[in-house]
Amino acid sequence: MAVPVSRELLMPPYAYDVMYVLFFISFVIMLYGLYRHLRRYKIGLRQFFLLVFTDFGAKLKRFLKFGLGQRKVVNEESGGMMHGALFFGLLMLLAYTTLIFIQDDFLLKLFGITYIQGGLYLTLEFLGDVLGIAFVVGLLIAVYRRYVMRLDRLESKWDDGFVLGVLIWIGVSGFILEALRFVCSGQAGACGPYDIQNFSPWATFSPVGGAIGRLLGTTGLQAVGAWQLYQGFWWLHMCSVMLLIAAVPYTKLVHVFTSGANVAMAPVRPMGRLSTPFNLQKMLETGQVETPPNFSKTSDFAPLQLLALDACTNCGRCQAACPAYASGRDLSPRLVVQDLSRDMRLGDGGDVLSKGVVRETELWACTMCNACVAECPVLIDQVGYITEFRRTLVNESKLDPKKRAFLENVGRNGNPFGLSASDRQTWLADLGVPTLAQKPGAEYLYWVGCQSSYDPRGRGVAKAMVKIMKAAKVDFAVLGSEETCTGEPVRRMGEEGRFQELVMRNIETFNKYSVKKVVVHCAHCFNTFRNEDPEFGANFEVVHHSKLIAQLISEGRLRSGRFEGEVTYHDPCNLGRMNGVFDAPREVLGSLKGLELKEMKRSKMSGFCCGGGGANMWYEIPEKKKVGVIRLEEARGTGAKTLAVACPFCITMFDDAANATGTDGLRARDIAEMVADSLETQIENPA
Repeated sequence: MAVPVSRELLMPPYAYDVMYVLFFISFVIMLYGLYRHLRRYKIGLRQFFLLVFTDFGAKLKRFLKFGLGQRKVVNEESGGMMHGALFFGLLMLLAYTTLIFIQDDFLLKLFGITYIQGGLYLTLEFLGDVLGIAFVVGLLIAVYRRYVMRLDRLESKWDDGFVLGVLIWIGVSGFILEALRFVCSGQAGACGPYDIQNFSPWATFSPVGGAIGRLLGTTGLQAVGAWQLYQGFWWLHMCSVMLLIAAVPYTKLVHVFTSGANVAMAPVRPMGRLSTPFNLQKMLETGQVETPPNFSKTSDFAPLQLLALDACTNCGRCQAACPAYASGRDLSPRLVVQDLSRDMRLGDGGDVLSKGVVRETELWACTMCNACVAECPVLIDQVGYITEFRRTLVNESKLDPKKRAFLENVGRNGNPFGLSASDRQTWLADLGVPTLAQKPGAEYLYWVGCQSSYDPRGRGVAKAMVKIMKAAKVDFAVLGSEETCTGEPVRRMGEEGRFQELVMRNIETFNKYSVKKVVVHCAHCFNTFRNEDPEFGANFEVVHHSKLIAQLISEGRLRSGRFEGEVTYHDPCNLGRMNGVFDAPREVLGSLKGLELKEMKRSKMSGFCCGGGGANMWYEIPEKKKVGVIRLEEARGTGAKTLAVACPFCITMFDDAANATGTDGLRARDIAEMVADSLETQIENPA
């Protein structure tokens, strides 16, 4: 097999000297632009290494999965394959170019060493062609989606067209250069017409370049003409590459660096845990008072939060998943991040709320379901920014009467309803449920929660759980009047201090009774106990009721009966998306004989919020269509007559949606209620 014609035979030596000079200039321009970005983050060298190596193992694993592996990108139903083709195609082309550069411009010149030959050369040629065409096709699809389909979630700016156009040209011109090289080498330097018999034998391993070369050869193109065309295209191709390198920090391409850095360096913490701006317990222990941060300017954010603002690619996936945006509320998580990012780049300081960069209506519209966080391919925590500004609004007492009343009720009575603590216990005592004061050695503390302690509909879930645990002979007790709010909606409204007071009070009560296991049916309480309380010294195991019921059934301690009919299941955000509990509720439903489970299109990790999160239940939000109504309509679309849930907040929101639109025969029920009803059927029909 003939040896490939090297580029030195096709271009004069001075061309490569010019290339090196242009590369140096473009590289310096790029470095300066990147330096300007880095300067905004206020990250010193020592802090940089600290951020990188803190939780290094977890961050490396995450980077391999979501950075290099592009897991979230390629799994997207709309556009996932396109972005995968772009990323992996570009990655292969960069790797191939780098390998050639190392050989031809370093090892060969200095040491006379070549390593890209034989099988390796042919393999790289083949992979370069295949992934190169995938890269170009991906770019063409991107152009179609952005400029023909004009997807609502895609905001087009000048640099989008510039980047796409230059990348398409670089990809296409690269194939043309490859084809012209084949034509020249196939004629072995002769000036006669193209001879198909002398065509480069290795062109077979470059299917795209080889095909274009054969097509050019059939036009009667001669070697001299092919060589002149090659030189012209080489200059255009090379200058385009240098232009793109220089433009990286000043266009959307900067995300090659900022997005990768954010994926690698973002804090490692559970999705359901908000940031902690101060620790009230440590302040009480040490006597040193910390001034709570007051976020009013973008410069108030921590370095990694500033990096995340720069990392946003404006892809719109967060907006497409956002229930607040879908309901017509004044919120798009994409615009929150983009507007803050724009303000950061301007660097003129000033209160972002007074300037209108973010609006109070935006901040209060968020349900904090974390759908945006789960969707973001570069791991931006959009909820984190909203949380910081909510805390500022609370600190400055910028609250309407309903929000103020909610916080006062929790502070005064330990529950959002403002009712007496004794009301938690009386109805449970009627069911014969002991308190921990009466039964201090109980295996499980059953945490009832505010919603099921005071709301008549929520009490139905607690009554069902009491029946199930008694039937399975579970050793449990409750706190009764000693139970108080976990503080979950308080923290999400922005009142951090009151939240931490509630946490300390609950931990003190748990320690008083040496509580080791807690079973809870509220997904919001579950997330707080599991992800947030340990940061303040909590040390107990928390079990969601769906897992306990599934365990009791699998162990044979509980025998579920029949539940005839079609059922669809709604994944509570705090249970599913934030804590990965997807299987247990479905296992419980699957144990009910006669039940046919029909999944909604948006389920599990992509499940749609009921609208009750982020303390939204306790105040009014202007919207075109209730979030709960949107989800209820999805449930109706399955044809099911029962909407199974695993959180009392979801029941309240769906009942509210049903009252607004008509029940249409669809009823929201907790999985515990369904199992408890099946136990009654067993008793009536023991056979």
